[in-house]
Amino acid sequence: MAKNLTNQLFSSLSLTGLAKNPLLITMIAATHRANLELPKRRVELYEEISKLLLGTRPFAKNTQLTLTASENKRILQVLAWQLMQAEIAQFTPEQGESWISDTLQRCCKERNLSATEFFTEMLETAGLLQEKELSVYEFTHQTFQEYFAALHLREMGEAGLNILLENLDNERLYEVICFYAALGNADPLISVILDNPGLKKLKLANRCKNEGREVSPEIVKRLNLALQEEVNAETSEVSLETHFANSPSLKAEVVLEERFANLTPIDEKAAISESITRGEYQLFLQDQASKQFHSTADLITIIPNSENQPVTGIKWEDARWFCGWLATQTSLQTEGKVYDYRLPTEAEINKAGGRRQSPLPPLKRGEAEGLIAWTDNPNSEGNVLRVVREEIPNRYQALLNYLANGRWREADSETVTVMLEVAGKPERGYLSYVGIQQFPCEDLRLIDRLWVKYSGGHFGFSVQKKIWLECGGKVDDETECKLGDRLGWRKDGEWKMSDIPYELLPTTPVGQLPGRWVVRERVVWGFWVSSLAQRTVTCSL
Repeated sequence: MAKNLTNQLFSSLSLTGLAKNPLLITMIAATHRANLELPKRRVELYEEISKLLLGTRPFAKNTQLTLTASENKRILQVLAWQLMQAEIAQFTPEQGESWISDTLQRCCKERNLSATEFFTEMLETAGLLQEKELSVYEFTHQTFQEYFAALHLREMGEAGLNILLENLDNERLYEVICFYAALGNADPLISVILDNPGLKKLKLANRCKNEGREVSPEIVKRLNLALQEEVNAETSEVSLETHFANSPSLKAEVVLEERFANLTPIDEKAAISESITRGEYQLFLQDQASKQFHSTADLITIIPNSENQPVTGIKWEDARWFCGWLATQTSLQTEGKVYDYRLPTEAEINKAGGRRQSPLPPLKRGEAEGLIAWTDNPNSEGNVLRVVREEIPNRYQALLNYLANGRWREADSETVTVMLEVAGKPERGYLSYVGIQQFPCEDLRLIDRLWVKYSGGHFGFSVQKKIWLECGGKVDDETECKLGDRLGWRKDGEWKMSDIPYELLPTTPVGQLPGRWVVRERVVWGFWVSSLAQRTVTCSL
């Protein structure tokens, strides 16, 4: 059950983000135990959690709440909206009672339940409120306050919509607005923003489009046009002092999303971008600096007024890190499809018009006059970054997300699952020698590419192949033992696969992962690795 939960969490980037919060992951796990399948949309997940905490779980534990789930939800909605209006998260019992007393009385009917008793039930039984300090309450997570507030406004009908329309400049309500859009038709919100646009509000409208339950094609077309016009507008000056001090450029986020919505097709599965700008690259560095992505790229200086210029002066390895980061951006996802972002091959970039692009005025003295795109060959000449987005089979979604989030243990286990699925032996638990030799090269290359990219070249089958060749490149005991020693799979002359720490540190042996797929019987570990190494040679990894 735990593996099923993690697979579902990491098959959806929207859920992956929520899973980073310890409290939310606990609630998500409880929802999974009750339903086995998690919703794909954030708003639907909150709905399921609410049903669980206000209905299913109290009933199962024989600690039923005084009011029904819908009645309790109604009171929580009123409470949440009052908190949003007051622009606070915490409240005293006295404040809370003044806000919910009328609604509580209407919901109680002939039952006896005081405001104090209601808060106690929400604290001790439902778990949707918590006592921050003595006699000071708050929702267990801010997003529940925002979710219930959005429900309240939806139930208010046109009056609720008008409240939001009058507060589109209030950034404190942006999450409420996004939840509101996800609960129904987002057209009215987006339409009003388009009548009086600004960059921040356009970004809000774009989130409403992406999260909204219903959005008309006409509104989508208008919004995309407005976003493009904003992108083409003159860029305001960027202060170096705020390079990493403030949030990433909203304009760069718009540019990034627009760029990957308008790629140049290469074939049925792949399409290529134009040169990535300095502003877009800065978004990646921001996530690296804040530990949102585990890359180790070098920092670069963003020259004032150069955000729309192609990013130059980066290393090939850092260009590859950027490609890995793209897969973590929820705004670039398409429902039902899994994308891998990578550097283009020489053939792909020639097909798209060649590696050389028109010269630009030098951004600083001594900078190259021409722009030459990097390719997937680390030895190629390059100074700008173009990216290929390739659609890959859905079975790789969980593996991609595990790797993108640095979840090495889960990625190692998922590699076994995927390889067995590809080989048509999902129940066997291991690959035979014949199965290894017949394993499709295309899938082997893809699995290796994902491991190499998200580990910065530290892990992967091709990395193991190189070490195997250095150890002798033979299927014999001597080569296998040397290989095991190099990969950290052997210690003091004994195979110690169970001791792998699953960390990416400077001291972690190069090529240590993936490794779980070889664990069948102790005597065959080295043989299995050598067999796969032979296959990597055949497949030209």
